[in-house]
Amino acid sequence: MWPVLLNWNGILIYSYPLFIGLSWGLGFRLAEARLPKDIPHKKFIYWMIGLFITSWIGAKLLFLLTQNQWSTEELVNSQSFWLGGGFVFLGGMILSGLYTWLVGFFQSDLKITKMNFTLVPLLYAHALGRVGCFLAGCCYGVESNLPWAIKMHGLHRHPTQIYEAIGLVALASILQKKSVQEVSLIQYFLGYGALRWVIENYRGDELRGLWMGQSSSQWVSLGFILIAIILIIRKKTNTKA
Repeated sequence: MWPVLLNWNGILIYSYPLFIGLSWGLGFRLAEARLPKDIPHKKFIYWMIGLFITSWIGAKLLFLLTQNQWSTEELVNSQSFWLGGGFVFLGGMILSGLYTWLVGFFQSDLKITKMNFTLVPLLYAHALGRVGCFLAGCCYGVESNLPWAIKMHGLHRHPTQIYEAIGLVALASILQKKSVQEVSLIQYFLGYGALRWVIENYRGDELRGLWMGQSSSQWVSLGFILIAIILIIRKKTNTKA
């Protein structure tokens, strides 16, 4: 683990918030480069600001709802919680997705069905964020004796953060070969839902809690897969009609 990247005369640079910031910067620039001509750049900027706020809140809320080590009051009153760690990516995605869906009602050029150009950038940015998780030592794996196991929290463990980062880059590379119009939420929900569900089986941290043998993230991942299946069926039904 390398939670502090630099300690210079008392000035600390922490790996996790640094990589979270870098991931947002990467995602923004990649999405901006793929911005369709029919979406005004100014509207895109405003949408991104709202996306950042809602994803931050959503990631924090899902962490509060699923973690089982600290009291909610203790975390809510902690400045380090709001400004530091304690994010659940899926929570951020859900709330920011709802935000985008709502924005589409008022801005037709920002309908959620037109925002597929952000999916590939999202995958690359998420992968970079997972490197931050690896350096900080969060989201770690169960014990493993495989040659690539990493010493973390006193044991040799599956580097689940790196597994996910590699999977995200692989999925992004596949989708990047398609045109912006060909990339869809169906592909993202199926691909990332399956990837996250598998990775969760090798997670060793116990912050997320378990329900019926599945972590909260696994239930959300299954929800993504179910949504994708429903969208596929709906698409085929509309095509036949």
